[in-house]
Amino acid sequence: MKLFTKIFLQVTCVILILSSAIFFYTTCRWKDQSLQDINSYEWNRFQTSLSQMENQLRIAGSQSDASDPDLQEKILVYSFRHVFHDSAALYCNEKELYNGTSYEFEAETIGKLTAETLPQKKLSAFYDYDPVISKTDGKTLLLYSYSSTEYTGEENYQIVTYKDITDVLKRSQILFFQAGALTLGLLLFTGFLLFFSLKKIMAPLTKLNEAALCIADGNYDIQVPQNGNTELAQVGKSFNQMTAKIKEQIESLSAVNQAQRQLLGSLAHELKTPMTAIIGYADTLLTVRLSKERQERALTYIGNECRRLSRLSVKMLELTGLYETGESQLTLQEVPVADFLDEARKLTLYRLQEKNLHLEISCNPENLKKTFDKDLMLSVVTNFIDNAVKASEENSRILLHATNDRLTVQDFGKGIPPEDLSKVTDAFYMVDKSRSRANGSVGLGLSLCQKIADLHGYQMKIESTVGEGTKVSVLW
Repeated sequence: MKLFTKIFLQVTCVILILSSAIFFYTTCRWKDQSLQDINSYEWNRFQTSLSQMENQLRIAGSQSDASDPDLQEKILVYSFRHVFHDSAALYCNEKELYNGTSYEFEAETIGKLTAETLPQKKLSAFYDYDPVISKTDGKTLLLYSYSSTEYTGEENYQIVTYKDITDVLKRSQILFFQAGALTLGLLLFTGFLLFFSLKKIMAPLTKLNEAALCIADGNYDIQVPQNGNTELAQVGKSFNQMTAKIKEQIESLSAVNQAQRQLLGSLAHELKTPMTAIIGYADTLLTVRLSKERQERALTYIGNECRRLSRLSVKMLELTGLYETGESQLTLQEVPVADFLDEARKLTLYRLQEKNLHLEISCNPENLKKTFDKDLMLSVVTNFIDNAVKASEENSRILLHATNDRLTVQDFGKGIPPEDLSKVTDAFYMVDKSRSRANGSVGLGLSLCQKIADLHGYQMKIESTVGEGTKVSVLW
């Protein structure tokens, strides 16, 4: 069963029980209080009439012959009629002497009333009385009785009077149904208000449930209402903060995954050129008889390149943000540019020989020196040359030129279309995908060069014309 249904049914049951209890208590209490007030009034009135009658009997008895029973009976009837008129009945030993009412009271009823009358010696001893309720001819009566032998001696006379409460009971019954109808109407109205109030209160929870389902389907942009200062509004704020954190974490994981892809591609890309040179020197050592001096030179080159690859792998990890040493990412040193260009030529020598390309190097001025991270800048230059080799036809030439304000690599190959020129520095972007895959490229070379240039505070500029070639420069 849904939470809304449970709350609605439970609250409705509680309201129904409480309202029914209040309704029955109120109507029954009103009825009892009305009867009690009538009873108290009629009993006090009955006591007053009895007191008046007995005073008249004492006066008449003192002035008459007490030995004459007929005379005493007539005096009793006269005094009774003078006080009670036609609202009571007079009995003597259950014999009716006078009945001014429109009802006939049976001897059994008189005896019962007499038996239930509290024993007393004088009228002032009565403080409370519980009347007999009798139903006669469709009427409901309150019966009051009094029995005494003070005037008649051994004979017992009884007085019975009544109060018709039929109208009171009917009004009480009408009030009961009216109050019942009113209570039912209030219950229906309260239930109506409760239904829509609960629906409005539960609306944020419904939104939360829908939002949770959307998040389960992968939609992390979902937001729930969070206006107000209620507890549900606070839950909505917390929920939105949670979704924002989840989205942030997923984006962070996606960035890490992208960085890992770029790391693997960058490492593979950067390892390719020096490994080619290392393999070339190793093959030469295995297949060609060299002098001891040339062997030592080749082995020294292999060792230096291996150590450079080790340093380069650490720097590549730093660049991709996946490895932190706590130190500066750059190892800056003043480097003679002419020697730097010659080292770049040696690193790419085997790559150039594959297509019989000629690398023309120039440095102006010849004693030019620059401060940069040598390993990283070698990666930039070898990447430029490697891209130039890919774009050039066989037996062509490539220019490697350095001046005081820039370092440039220029080829005379097929060039880059204008629409692709602004995208070539994006990671994994390749102008000619089929050709690049055939050459083992993954589209990370220029992206990595851009990062290295940014790290040094340099600018990278690419100029290209389709069919004429490309010029890539680092403005330092």
